Amino acid sequence: MHKTFEIATVDGSFHLADGNDFEQTLTKTANHLKFFWNYGGVPLKLRVDQQEVTLESNHLLSCTYLQKIDVLHEHPHPEVLLLAFNRGFYCIHTHDSEVSCNGFLFFGSNYTPVVKLDDAENGRLRTLISVLQEEFDTRDQNQEEMLRLLLKRFIIRVSRLARKQLLNRKLPEKELELIRQFNVLVEEHFKKYRQVADYADLMHRSPKTIANIFALQGEKSPLEIIHDRIALEAKRLLLYTDKPSKEIGWDLGFEDPSQFNRFFKRQTDLPPREFRERFSTHVFK
Repeated sequence: MHKTFEIATVDGSFHLADGNDFEQTLTKTANHLKFFWNYGGVPLKLRVDQQEVTLESNHLLSCTYLQKIDVLHEHPHPEVLLLAFNRGFYCIHTHDSEVSCNGFLFFGSNYTPVVKLDDAENGRLRTLISVLQEEFDTRDQNQEEMLRLLLKRFIIRVSRLARKQLLNRKLPEKELELIRQFNVLVEEHFKKYRQVADYADLMHRSPKTIANIFALQGEKSPLEIIHDRIALEAKRLLLYTDKPSKEIGWDLGFEDPSQFNRFFKRQTDLPPREFRERFSTHVFK
């Protein structure tokens, strides 16, 4: 099954696929935000950038268009659903107040957020997908808005689950929102700003306040999130482009190639050239 809706004037598209159409649709939606939902009994193995991810039954993964995704299984996946949409159909940044997923499900500090569905939520999302399937086949003047409303409802439900499962629920909602906003700003400005103080200024907060809230969350520090995002982009450029490392360093805001080399080696234990030589063959199989 593959259903699609396109808006030619803004190059917008929304896709829903499973079964034999799953992998083919995946190749067509490289520039889309994606949800992978394994609703069957067989685990799905993916490689997201360099990280292998096993999606168990009733688990759901969200990915961005920045991530290189490969399916590691050789057989079809009739019980895996792919839901993909691009900015032309629905921009999560522009409509952040509607779904509050930017910097969390997408472009957050956890680059492979996996959500577990219990029986009740599994049933709710199955019903929602059934309505989506029907709406893809309904050709009238309200179709676009109905599809967008159903997509927003799907995103909100998954966001609520992710907040419960992936974040420290002891933190007040106001502080969880600060973490999300920090992630959004890092995604927007990591090529320009590399210090927590830069982001604190943008948020009108003190660096200490931000650091303390992240410490309560108990995972990465704000500086680690910034460095991880820069390193992730450097890895992608080394593996998926033929740019020389010094040019990649310039793209990422490093004025001196040696400065970029030192940073990259601290993050990965390998200099850029050796990283590219060791992993490019593995990626371009």
